[in-house]
Amino acid sequence: MTLPLDGASFRYTMGHFATGVTVMTTTAGERMHGMTVSAFASISLEPLLVMVSVERSTVMHELVAQSGAFAINVLGERSESTARFFADNVRLAAPEFREGGYRLGITGSPILSEASGYLEATVHGTQDAGDHTIIVGKVVALEIVTEEEPLIYYRSGYRSLD
Repeated sequence: MTLPLDGASFRYTMGHFATGVTVMTTTAGERMHGMTVSAFASISLEPLLVMVSVERSTVMHELVAQSGAFAINVLGERSESTARFFADNVRLAAPEFREGGYRLGITGSPILSEASGYLEATVHGTQDAGDHTIIVGKVVALEIVTEEEPLIYYRSGYRSLD
C-alpha cells in the first residue's frame, strides 16, 4: 500500500518497526529528568559510541545540553508502567524519581533500579535532524543487571517477545 508522504503516514509506517524501549536520564544542576526513548542505537565499537534522537522542544534536550551526559536505561518486559510514566508529560509537574527507585551513576545521571541494563555516556557530538537533534554519546560505563526479556514497542503498543 502506497501512502502519502506526510507525518501521519510516516508514523504509521514506522509503527511497523519494532524497537526496544529505554528511558534516557540526565541530571543538570539539581534537576533530574527522564524520558522514554525508542530512537536509540549503537553506532561504533571503537570508540564505543551510541546515538539517541531527542526532539529539540523537550526538557531532555535542554538538560543534556547543560549536563553533557546521559544514561540509557534498558527496560525489561515487566517495566511497561515505567515506560508509560516517562512518556507522559504529566510527570513534569512533580519530582520524577522516587527514593529507592534509582541511584546516580558516574555521570550523575539516574540509573533506574528496575532497568535490566544501562549505559552512561558523555556527549561526543550532535547533529541537527529536522525537529530533533541526534546526540552521539561516548560510553563511559555499562552494566547488564538482569537477563529479563526486553520490553518492545510495536504498532503503538508495548509487547514482549512471547
